[in-house]
Amino acid sequence: MSNNRITKLVNSIHKWNSETLSFNSDAYFKDLIDELEQAKQTIEIESYIFSQDKLGKRIVATLLNAANRGVKVRIIIDGLGSKNWQLTQIAALTNVGIKIKIYHPLPWHLSFYQQAMIEKSFFYKFLYLFSQINKRDHRKLYIVDKQTAWTGSLNLSSLHLTNDAKTNASQKQSWFDCGVRVTGQPIADLSGTFDEIWRGISLRALGNRRLPFRTNNNVIKRQRKNLELIHLIRSSQKKIWIISAYLVPSRRIIRALNQARQRGVDVKLLVSKRSDVTIFPLVSNTCYRSLLSANVDIFEQDACIIHAKAMLMDNILMVGSSNLNHRSFLHDLELDIILTQPSSLQDYEKKFDKLIAQSKRVTLETLDKQSWHKRLLGKLIWRLRYWL
Repeated sequence: MSNNRITKLVNSIHKWNSETLSFNSDAYFKDLIDELEQAKQTIEIESYIFSQDKLGKRIVATLLNAANRGVKVRIIIDGLGSKNWQLTQIAALTNVGIKIKIYHPLPWHLSFYQQAMIEKSFFYKFLYLFSQINKRDHRKLYIVDKQTAWTGSLNLSSLHLTNDAKTNASQKQSWFDCGVRVTGQPIADLSGTFDEIWRGISLRALGNRRLPFRTNNNVIKRQRKNLELIHLIRSSQKKIWIISAYLVPSRRIIRALNQARQRGVDVKLLVSKRSDVTIFPLVSNTCYRSLLSANVDIFEQDACIIHAKAMLMDNILMVGSSNLNHRSFLHDLELDIILTQPSSLQDYEKKFDKLIAQSKRVTLETLDKQSWHKRLLGKLIWRLRYWL
């Protein structure tokens, strides 16, 4: 149908001037750092994890140099994902004029209270942060001079670098991520979402549906974002190709994917056989049976750990921080970029096909061979999906 939601979305949203999709984390960060080094006016950094490792230290040095030449730098980190930051590191940045805010510090992490976004008494802060402990800022957004924006699944951490993976004792496999660099007028609006989180308010309660990105920093935006995804799945006519890092979808998503497959849509899911979060393959297996019974194709990648979050539905591609799980739907702040340029869609399709060829198809027979205690454990964890 020419009047379905996907067609309407493509025709109505503002387009990016340029879209550059990246599946090479090393190149992504090299180019990002090169651009940060050329910044002239502003830098906005928002990252769930901002590690103080090799990559993190290099980015900090780049930001210090930028501040020293007069660039205004603001940083938002998450109180859980970046909990290992030290006051000395914060002081080194703030001493040169860099501004830092911490999204929902852990309530017992008292040293972070000064950078918390809420300006109330100590007792009020403690109660508020305790009530918000499950709500995290999972976005990854890096804006330079309000002209270019970088986002996707990449935190500021060496874990994403292929060159470092083998030397990291806790990470024996490299990660596969998907990032994107965009330019164009909507960057100003994207920067506006950074400002809303920085100020702890939502200036645009309903959001502008013509913008080529989706975020969920208030209840209305969250509901609209979640509902739109279901409508887009229902409107897909040709293909739905998903790369998912932590797959624990809601029943509505499972039902929408199954219905799409039943009406002839090519539905494929690429997931990781192993995960940095050990429990996820077990709980993901729990929802496979329903999908496989509807002839949805599921492939497991074992050569790397899938950390990308991307979804191709006919002629739109969504790339960002959102996982197909309850955390992204109900709790965390997320950001997804909508790409429509043919080159972006073709690059994604080529990479997806290549990864599928290197992966193993999951079948109902595969699930039947799984040990009973793993199946039981997966079902038990599934009952906790609200938190996952």
